[in-house]
Amino acid sequence: MNIKVGTRGSTLARTQSQWLIDVLAKAHPQVNFEMVIIKTKGDLVQDKPLDKIGDKGLFTKELEDALLSGEIDMAIHSMKDMPSKLPEGLVLTVPPVREDARDVLLTPHRITALDELPKGAVVATGSKRRIAQLQKLRPDVEIVGIRGNIDTRIRKMQEQQLDGIILAAAGLKRIGRLEDSAYYTVALPETTFIPAPAQGILAVEVREDNQTVKELMAVISDPNTIVQMSAERSFLNALNGSCHIPVGAFCEIESAEITLYGLYGLEDGSRVVTRSIKGAPEEAENLGKQLAKACYQAVHEKPGKVYLAGGGCGDPGLLTVKAKDILTKADVVVYDALVNESFLNDARTDAEIIYVGKRAGNHAMRQEDINALLVQKGQEGKLVLRLKGGDPYVFGRGGEEGEDLYDAGVPFEVIPGITSVIGGLAYAGIPITHRDCVSSFHVITGHLKSNAYDGSSDLDWPVLGKLKGTIVFLMGVKNLEKICDELVKNGMNPEMPVAVVHRASTPYQRVVTGNLTTIYDIAAEAKITAPSLIVVGEVVNKRQKLRFFDEKPLFGKNIIVTRSREQSSQMVEKITELGGNAIEFPTIKIVPINEAACDEKVKCLKVYSHIIFTSINGVEVFFDSLARCGKDARAFGNLHITAIGEGTKNALLARGLQADFVPDKYVGEELVSGLVPLLTKDSRVLIPRSKNARIYVVEELSKICPVDEVQSYETIREDHATVDPLAMLNNKEIDYITFTSSTTVEFFVEKIGAAHIDAINTAKCVSIGPQTSKKCVELGITVDIEAETYTIQGMLDAILKDSQK
Repeated sequence: MNIKVGTRGSTLARTQSQWLIDVLAKAHPQVNFEMVIIKTKGDLVQDKPLDKIGDKGLFTKELEDALLSGEIDMAIHSMKDMPSKLPEGLVLTVPPVREDARDVLLTPHRITALDELPKGAVVATGSKRRIAQLQKLRPDVEIVGIRGNIDTRIRKMQEQQLDGIILAAAGLKRIGRLEDSAYYTVALPETTFIPAPAQGILAVEVREDNQTVKELMAVISDPNTIVQMSAERSFLNALNGSCHIPVGAFCEIESAEITLYGLYGLEDGSRVVTRSIKGAPEEAENLGKQLAKACYQAVHEKPGKVYLAGGGCGDPGLLTVKAKDILTKADVVVYDALVNESFLNDARTDAEIIYVGKRAGNHAMRQEDINALLVQKGQEGKLVLRLKGGDPYVFGRGGEEGEDLYDAGVPFEVIPGITSVIGGLAYAGIPITHRDCVSSFHVITGHLKSNAYDGSSDLDWPVLGKLKGTIVFLMGVKNLEKICDELVKNGMNPEMPVAVVHRASTPYQRVVTGNLTTIYDIAAEAKITAPSLIVVGEVVNKRQKLRFFDEKPLFGKNIIVTRSREQSSQMVEKITELGGNAIEFPTIKIVPINEAACDEKVKCLKVYSHIIFTSINGVEVFFDSLARCGKDARAFGNLHITAIGEGTKNALLARGLQADFVPDKYVGEELVSGLVPLLTKDSRVLIPRSKNARIYVVEELSKICPVDEVQSYETIREDHATVDPLAMLNNKEIDYITFTSSTTVEFFVEKIGAAHIDAINTAKCVSIGPQTSKKCVELGITVDIEAETYTIQGMLDAILKDSQK
């Protein structure tokens, strides 16, 4: 039997074809294998880049024509040159064992890694895949095109004095030129510099009906290579890959699992992504398709964006307007240990919240992993807010994160924050500069290498000791004693004032002052720990006159707010203004109901003489119904309007309506007694109200005239939470718990657990009024304070009065 084996005429093509013929001949000694040399278009045109020559199949078409005509029985190619689609009637047989899949850098420089190439080196390659990866790994390198066989490319490297060329290791090994005295060879790992799909595998193409050659090949096939070819070719086929686009794939086999790495990009190289997927070997083809889909979507869908934002130095009011705006929109929020967790209340309820805080010796996530996380989320098309304490660039590592995002092609933007160097000292009553004493300031990291204070420090202590301006050390409280000693040793006055500010601008702020010789003992006695600022300079003496934050009436008080997230802002803002720590733990949320019924009432408002709004929520939901029905405030023209509470009155006022009657006390009994004189049997009253509200008003007014009620919303339990109040209650860290309605009491107890009533009673209970107090008593909560005026301000006035006892 005679089998004609077609191949190209290059040294590599003939060498690898002869290797395969020898393997086949050994397995089938009864068969005669004859090599037939056929020139391809890719061989004939050497002066143009591959993607400029023409269509697919530059190195295969002529061989395939010979196969279809019967001139040859099998064609041998490098699998990486094979187009993703084969001509009808032709197939690939199972492959023999794979040669080295890696790319390698040949270079005249004596180096062992790509990153050791000289800055601005000139490297030659004609592959868009190699160009894309080289630009990512070494953006400083100049890339030039190159064509020709292996010997030609090596000669051009030497003649043109190039710093390197990138070739396939398999071809070099097959012709015996992987190692040579004329150059150094640097291997590029397959998982970080992804090779062409099926690189290193020989492709044996035959006619689909040639069962004889298929059987001959089956004897010498390699199982692992079959899996790799299946996965990598499946990836290529799904992307319809060609030399016109950057595309690469490598299948790594480890025991019973494979990992497929894929690279894909736009033709102009403006966007290139890499992804990976794991699975079982028998899933190889399907994994290739799945990975191709993920890469395609990542390239063609608009990438996300990462905002590297400063969260300020503790006070939630110091978050910038821009950062807060992004926070309310972000798909993902990645935050640090020094970020005020109350910010999370402003995040979308469906946002992914990821804590990556780092404390000395206790890192939730390594910095390298944080960088990779930001890249991953950005590549997934997410809007990401990276919240860092203070400012992202002031001893944060925002610069590193930004560089990694740039390298990955993920758009990012920086939102500066108020650094503790400025804001934290201001809240401690210490100006960073003052005309009377200093006109400069210096910011130093106190968190240095382990040998930073043993004489080999990377700080220039002789210079620091002579500075006349304010010196601020960040992250240095554990080295406080040594910092003071070094400053004195290097010439600074031992009487120089020093302050240590713990958790600056938060309700937990503590400030101790002294001088360079006394501050360590003072701070140790006060048990000052990290995070703390150390400030050295005459400005410390200004604290006595300039302190303001820690003298606010509610400073240091922890107050739980149980209102719905939408309603809590007024109370939270007022508590914060007074220096308190408002801990948002919403127990309720408002859900509109019976919208159709509410709309019907809106459409026939003219039949009513009176309308009663019992809450802000009732106003908001009713006006939503007005909008659905194409109406506005003019619809109330003939109605007498009653509002219960200042908040409800103001909600109406904001919509252009003045309430005709507001009872002095915001309870049903007061409302009824005030309205009765205004009603007759011919009156007709509409009450849009909560499903959870008392029916007392409806029952009493119905004794006088017709009353229609519409349950337009209901109050349900809010289960989303960003804090654990029970832990704080058990630690006796809570001063006050505020309840603004019976439902807030009921759901608070449900969420905390009725078994923990004793823990709840460790804090002072503040009730907005009698009905709320009644529910507290029913559930076993001691009512310590009841507002005299049944409003938010009334509750705050009561807390202020109590705190000053």
